[in-house]
Amino acid sequence: MAGAPGPAGAPQAWTSFNDVLFDFDKSNVRPSETPKVDKLVQYMKDNPSHEIGLDGYTDPRGTPPYNQKLSQRRVEAVKAALVAAGVSASRIRTGAFGETRPKCTESSETCWQQDRRVEVLVRPAN
Repeated sequence: MAGAPGPAGAPQAWTSFNDVLFDFDKSNVRPSETPKVDKLVQYMKDNPSHEIGLDGYTDPRGTPPYNQKLSQRRVEAVKAALVAAGVSASRIRTGAFGETRPKCTESSETCWQQDRRVEVLVRPAN
């Protein structure tokens, strides 16, 4: 949801940060993704007036209700890691969308990996 800022007084546009990727049917932040979380923690320390948006997603395998819950667990895992590292929970907004917004539409593991994510967005807080 990155874009140009709106008119004076309007909320600032979100800017994409790094997606945090997940293994199939998992919601724990895998070790290879922790540097992305660490980078976000440092960014938030360096920018105390900013807030984070976390949007969780899954690949299309699984039922919609299950995928909705899995995407929420993924968001909560990233949020918990941020809070544990000192980022205030009040600076984090979350959303969970299951498989409804795929990045890739091919039926392959390479494609599905892109969909198993938490998108990280940042912006100045209003």
